Amino acid sequence: MLSGCVSQNDLTKRLDAIFSEEMNAETIRRNNYSQYIDYYLPSGTGELEGDMLSSRFSYNESSFVMDINISGIINERYYSDQTMKDEGFFDPSKLVYERISSYLDVDEKEHPYSYRVYSYGNRYLSYFQSKDLLFYGYASLSDIADMTSRILLMAKSAAVRENDVISAYSSKTEVDYEKKQVNLFETIMPVNGNVNDFMVDKEEAGASQ
Repeated sequence: MLSGCVSQNDLTKRLDAIFSEEMNAETIRRNNYSQYIDYYLPSGTGELEGDMLSSRFSYNESSFVMDINISGIINERYYSDQTMKDEGFFDPSKLVYERISSYLDVDEKEHPYSYRVYSYGNRYLSYFQSKDLLFYGYASLSDIADMTSRILLMAKSAAVRENDVISAYSSKTEVDYEKKQVNLFETIMPVNGNVNDFMVDKEEAGASQ
């Protein structure tokens, strides 16, 4: 059981339904604009802070971060043989949902993606990855499905100016994902949260191999 009377099967069905629902592109109008990305912010979602690459949002008592996937964009342009992979920051034993598929955005372009949800007691961490975007979420059980729906809508609506991103960042030889990941979760986690509790212990992982 995940929590109370809600089973893992129930959560899986709810999330599958969200990803299987057909999009009405006419209802998704981009209403947020920045240097590298334009996107639709769904009603009921608050933007707390942001810069040209990342923005943090709130939904009820939950929050999530949208981050432009600089490395993914550069790899797609120059190293197209590389595929998306799980960066291994989360404890795989906590995984309760995984979906690897593709979606059509509002411009009818296809985007492969992966989406994973990890359960930590009564809180859930989510990780959405496409070539262009990364989303990191922190939600309660009651919010995780609605937050997932908002993440998917925003991903489908997003128009990333890839050429501008490449021009600005392709000379950087390394993107420190682990540091970025920790910083993002330090931002969205509550004040009494410990980000280390939610990450894979690299020393333990290495010792077990």
